[in-house]
Amino acid sequence: MKIEYDYDKLLGDYFSGKLNADGRKHVEDWINASEENRAVFLNAEKVWHALNLLEEMKKYDAGKALEKVHDKIGEISHRNKKRFLFYWQRIAAVLLIPLLIATLGIYFFRTTKTPTNPIVWQTISTPNGVRSQIQLPDGTTVWLNSGSKLTYPSIFSANERTVQLAGEAYFEVAKNKQKPFYVDLGKVGIAVTGTTFNVAHYSDEKQTEVVLTSGKVKLVEQEGNKRLDIVEMKPGEKAVYEESSRKITLVQTDTEKHTSWINGYLIFRDDVMTEVVKKLSRQFNVDIEIADPEIAQYVYTATFKDETLEQILFLLQKTSPISYTIQPAKQLNNGSFEAQKIILKKEKTHDISNNCLLLQYSKRSMLFSRKR
Repeated sequence: MKIEYDYDKLLGDYFSGKLNADGRKHVEDWINASEENRAVFLNAEKVWHALNLLEEMKKYDAGKALEKVHDKIGEISHRNKKRFLFYWQRIAAVLLIPLLIATLGIYFFRTTKTPTNPIVWQTISTPNGVRSQIQLPDGTTVWLNSGSKLTYPSIFSANERTVQLAGEAYFEVAKNKQKPFYVDLGKVGIAVTGTTFNVAHYSDEKQTEVVLTSGKVKLVEQEGNKRLDIVEMKPGEKAVYEESSRKITLVQTDTEKHTSWINGYLIFRDDVMTEVVKKLSRQFNVDIEIADPEIAQYVYTATFKDETLEQILFLLQKTSPISYTIQPAKQLNNGSFEAQKIILKKEKTHDISNNCLLLQYSKRSMLFSRKR
């Protein structure tokens, strides 16, 4: 078991000679352990001696002393009186110096030894199918998409506001030019001062997408403690960073498509089936399997709001040659259930020629599909 020592008390006992040989050795080992410890010891020693001097001063009756001085002055000549007053002023100055040293020393010592509030890192996670909204200590608001995790400190450092993200999040960063906001994504990061942007950084995708809606952000690569600027983004741009090649692609994009999820919308704009399946899987916490590769060639443009998964699958089935099968979730050995599985297959009886555009409207949604 590690023993925690109260060095404030130990140093006092050390200076007063109350410690035994083992105690003195322990203090001396602590002093020699670091320059910081030695500095604390030297300041404590100054304070100790100054306090002792002040205690002696308290025992001295200043009033009677001044009376004696006054009587003494009356007994001496005017010429010697000036010399004596000069002498007394020097004594007073000598006595005031330790008082000043003690006051400053106590302040310095206590400031050095006062423990700061420990920084506690906390993590907010959203399972698949769940979204959440949180506010950080600096006033920044963060929306977390399903299957995401945000780690942040209880108190930001004096120079920077750093958070760590795995998954997708939309940031509305509180402005502070003196303290930049930094999103740590591992090999790459995002540096901002005050802006709004969306980040998608799922570990199974091997790429990072950043969409800027307002302000400016810088994408940076990081190696250890070093950060290297890659690109500065402007509103309306999307940056895609490939981890394997360290290549970055910067394009104009429809920001609404990437950020509407915070309001419960699911928007596709010329997205291939693999992208549709990926988003549906996270949104509804299901496992969707594409059984026929030809299905992946279809491109979808759609807007969904509050539809159930089966309603969306029904629309997909009506606008493209697919059928789907929903398998019941299996119970695992620990009593929990695995994600529900959905299998997409090509519907052979559904005759659609290449580049044929179909429409299907629901009360709240619209869907277009075509073969790539």
